[in-house]
Amino acid sequence: MAKTKKKIEIQDKSLREYYDRHSSLHAEGPIKPVALSFSKPRRLVALRLEEETVNAIKHIAVHKGLNYSTLMRMWITERLVRERPE
Repeated sequence: MAKTKKKIEIQDKSLREYYDRHSSLHAEGPIKPVALSFSKPRRLVALRLEEETVNAIKHIAVHKGLNYSTLMRMWITERLVRERPE
């Protein structure tokens, strides 16, 4: 079993145990509505990168606790912010 799958299963079990013991019906005071925001739809873009480059990105992503595609998206977004004319 993959490491991340075990981690998710542990988190799911912890959440189930928590909500088995707690209920929002017993909350102190009224429950306030929360504003939710969802990310914009994303478009799939394919990049051809050398295997060595992909492996290096994956290595960095693991140390940061991110998925490598998320890390690449963050890097591209950060660079776009820097490059935008003011």
